[in-house]
Amino acid sequence: MKKFTQMFFTTFYFFPVTNPFIGYLLILTFIINNSCFGQKKYQFDHLIEYQFESYEDSSSNKTLYYITNSKDNSYYAKIESLDSLNFEIEFIVQDLIWAKISLKKEDFSNLESLTLECESDFLYKNDFKFRVEEYEFNMLADTLMDNKYFKHYKLQYIGKRKRKKSFPVGTNHYIIRDSTQFHLPILTHSTAFEEWKKERNIPNGIFEEIIFYNYKNEISYKYIIKEYHSINKTIFVPDKCLERNKMRLNSWDLQIRSNKKRS
Repeated sequence: MKKFTQMFFTTFYFFPVTNPFIGYLLILTFIINNSCFGQKKYQFDHLIEYQFESYEDSSSNKTLYYITNSKDNSYYAKIESLDSLNFEIEFIVQDLIWAKISLKKEDFSNLESLTLECESDFLYKNDFKFRVEEYEFNMLADTLMDNKYFKHYKLQYIGKRKRKKSFPVGTNHYIIRDSTQFHLPILTHSTAFEEWKKERNIPNGIFEEIIFYNYKNEISYKYIIKEYHSINKTIFVPDKCLERNKMRLNSWDLQIRSNKKRS
């Protein structure tokens, strides 16, 4: 039987809200090569807007948008301004997919198609899974901000190496927005995500702030929430792309285990 390829469309609608960026009626259409092998569906139900503020380089300050699934934190997409003419979407599935797509800002209001090429090499591997033994989450006292108390925890290094300039390991602090326990934590740092998978010992919730302290215990940067709202979006990825990535990951893992046995 001959294999066939069918073209279909999946549409994203970003409805107008108070922010100018979200004010666009944004239609992102993914044209996917749909072979008889099928496709994987990645659904998104929230859009979260953050202001990134650097304490070391104010020129890097920017607005970021995340589209997320409140019940599945193994994937997310980040949207940010690439330059004066373009936006960039970064789609990540933990330990499986990493893809970047550029979009012209002027096309946002009437964009009808966006292609995620299966031929593209978008493999993503967390090479630092082994480091989860060197980190742990710790709950802290609730933080008072604007006369409200917020849950607060941190991810810190507990390994034997001393933190210094040549080993600049820092600490992430996470402050949770009240009444968002319905949403799993979006841990974009791969080691933080792997530690969460292992322990599951931190509360759910959308982050009000994320604060990174450097090895000298000084604040390097913050993510500060501006707003969030519900959406209903979907990304499809052909199964053949996922199977290719999984085969490569399995091959690497077998090689690593083999090297450990020989050493």
